[in-house]
Amino acid sequence: MNEKKNINKVRDSLVLILLGCFFFLPSQAQDHDFSVWSSLNAEHKVSRNFTLNGGMEFRTKEQLKEIDRWAATINGSYRILPALKLGAGYELHYRYRNEKGWKIRQRYHVGVTGEVRWSQLKFSLRERFQQTWEKEKTDFHLRSQLKVAYTPHKGNISPYAAIEFYNKLNDGFDLSRTRYRAGGEWQISSRWNMDLYYLYQSESDRKKHVMGIECAYSF
Repeated sequence: MNEKKNINKVRDSLVLILLGCFFFLPSQAQDHDFSVWSSLNAEHKVSRNFTLNGGMEFRTKEQLKEIDRWAATINGSYRILPALKLGAGYELHYRYRNEKGWKIRQRYHVGVTGEVRWSQLKFSLRERFQQTWEKEKTDFHLRSQLKVAYTPHKGNISPYAAIEFYNKLNDGFDLSRTRYRAGGEWQISSRWNMDLYYLYQSESDRKKHVMGIECAYSF
């Protein structure tokens, strides 16, 4: 009984965090950049443990006044253990760099994700190394994400909260960016899934508020 009460408290807390982000966003966004990120993906389970997915992404910036980037992605993941999976992917970005105009940027990443479950809660830790390069420069980052999600036995909405740290590796180990994310995944049908979220991104010289939506089709 106590365990069930604790689960309900955590679930309710995740929902309140998500709702709070949505309702308080307008007042917080006045002094920061506000963006919208959207993506459409397709996912195919090649085998029991191996999954491929790819898609397109669109982002805005400068209070929705400008396009930030278009992106095409392809990713793969392989579950080597029930609680551990490996992942890798490639991204092609077409970015608007203000006075520099449109630029092409490429990225690859490799990583590992560990997952543990406690009743209806799922905790995950993802460590990802990525290299991003364009004509002018190349950046290396280690991205660490901790996420907790409520996965109900009944119902098709799963709220979650996550925090992610970007550590730049070009000149040592430098925390360059932190992301706080709260959202909810909705299983619309057996094929379609939607993720609606709010993300706050903190950097030394800039803060960003993001409203995001991701739709994925499985086949």
